[in-house]
Amino acid sequence: MSVQHLNRRIDACSKAMDCQRHDLLVLLRQQRQSVRQQLAGAPLPVIFPVALGVALVSGFLMERLFHYPSSSQLIRLAIALRGF
Repeated sequence: MSVQHLNRRIDACSKAMDCQRHDLLVLLRQQRQSVRQQLAGAPLPVIFPVALGVALVSGFLMERLFHYPSSSQLIRLAIALRGF
């Protein structure tokens, strides 16, 4: 192979990489726009406190259930079986 041929291949690969980079940036912009549109439609100020409240209540219930011997054994069994 000659040096000129290698230079042409390098230039072709460089152009192909630039084209791929440009296409990737276009896709990223489109995804960002779609995510922003989806987030704008979701009522986050309403969802966040509700989710936080559900997490707090479920954590409290799990803590209370964990103090009872039978429920504690069931929880440990469920955690152990989750590995299988």
